[in-house]
Amino acid sequence: MAGQITSAPARPITTPTELVVCLNPYNLDYCEYFGTRAMLEAEGILPENINWPEGFDGNRWDDGRFKYWLRRVRPEGIKGPKKAFLGVDWWMLRWELLNGLSFAERALAQKRKELEDMLHRQSPAGMLESCAAEKRYWAARKDDKFQAFKALVPGLVRPRRDRKPRSVTQTQEA
Repeated sequence: MAGQITSAPARPITTPTELVVCLNPYNLDYCEYFGTRAMLEAEGILPENINWPEGFDGNRWDDGRFKYWLRRVRPEGIKGPKKAFLGVDWWMLRWELLNGLSFAERALAQKRKELEDMLHRQSPAGMLESCAAEKRYWAARKDDKFQAFKALVPGLVRPRRDRKPRSVTQTQEA
């Protein structure tokens, strides 16, 4: 159901018609749901006795395993003053692990992993793995049957740009 609300300049604001679920690939400790009140309630992810916030206030709670944050947001791509969206039926529900890592802890763990990977690549074992991978790469490049197969997969192999070779006189002029 798309809800239409009229903003201050008498321009209708139409909310999207599908629930949007956003997962952050860098932080899998939370996800966000964007949708109308009816969409969020239909998903069954809200408690029955939820207090819906007024205006742009937020409502936070936890259930022992997860912490939640429900608030009204602007639909994606809509511009204008915040007060024009006070009646728009478009909400964000963030669902987050209660005892998950903080942002700083996640960033530190990512940097630690990057350093471990770099150290491994510079170790004798990492260099052997790199040499083996390079040998496999060149063997695949020389394998005519494999190259023919790759040519059958659309978008996998870049088309050749046929250029006419420059003549000696064109090269000297440039």
